[in-house]
Amino acid sequence: MTAAAASAPLEPLLATNLLPEIEAWLARQSESALEALAPRLLARIADPAEPLLARISAGNALGILGDPRLAALAPPMCRVPLGRFTMGTDPAEVKALARRYGVPEAWFAKSTPRHEPDLDAYEIATYPVTEGDYERFVREERSAEQPAHWRDGSRPRYRRNHPVHSLSWSAIVRYTEWLSERTGSQLRVPTEAEWEKAARGTDARAFPWGERFEARRCNTREGGVGSTTPVGIYPDGASPCGALDLAGNVEEWTADLYWPYPGTTHDDPAYGSYRVARGGVFCLDADLARCDRRHGPSDRAVIGFRLARSAASEWV
Repeated sequence: MTAAAASAPLEPLLATNLLPEIEAWLARQSESALEALAPRLLARIADPAEPLLARISAGNALGILGDPRLAALAPPMCRVPLGRFTMGTDPAEVKALARRYGVPEAWFAKSTPRHEPDLDAYEIATYPVTEGDYERFVREERSAEQPAHWRDGSRPRYRRNHPVHSLSWSAIVRYTEWLSERTGSQLRVPTEAEWEKAARGTDARAFPWGERFEARRCNTREGGVGSTTPVGIYPDGASPCGALDLAGNVEEWTADLYWPYPGTTHDDPAYGSYRVARGGVFCLDADLARCDRRHGPSDRAVIGFRLARSAASEWV
């Protein structure tokens, strides 16, 4: 290796997302250089003014290095205070919403009417569970279910900090039980109401950032990425509580079966037959990214999950 090769700048590579080349560049650096690099990469993914491809590349580089934002046994959490919030869709808006997004009215009618659940305080994970998080579980629990897209017990290369997906509900429950035992904290999948409050706050906004869909704020089909991305690279897509990736990347399971909301006039033979998923996904359209949109029955191949827990008494 020449001194010139070792000192060549990373920035041109971050404009390409050529991962083998980025990995080779990182392998040529000294330990002290890599320590100095991590804060630069973190600053890049946290800056919405950076080009999307550069943020994706920086996130993938952090995944190769070991992403300091993530810890399988200490996932970062956002606090959601107790109280009421507006959940669901106004029936008077269903026709207009269906026309706007070009979907059947029933897809929005299942989220009617608006109502106001009163929730206890809780915490929700800042990011969905990642491939690297789940990989640790698989290594410790050899009989654990592997995601359908893994091969020979290994996550896809370069996707350590991408959201894990394509797991059965029983595998997800087993993961939360394992993690709760390992950490001494009662971690679980959020309820449907907890997920929606974390996504939209208390002002009934349509998307985590506000009323208008903006493709630059999330990984949905409109953005043209076409695959999962490292978690947290859409900083201006954050929800009111600070959670990221709630409107894109992969859909997310909630703990609740699909049942009618109180007071609905929507009748559906599918009630009780599937578990509700929420949030947008890289391969589908903006309507799924709405905070009020209930999904299903869904293809679990593009569904992941995030963690939640009831609030610690010291901050309630």
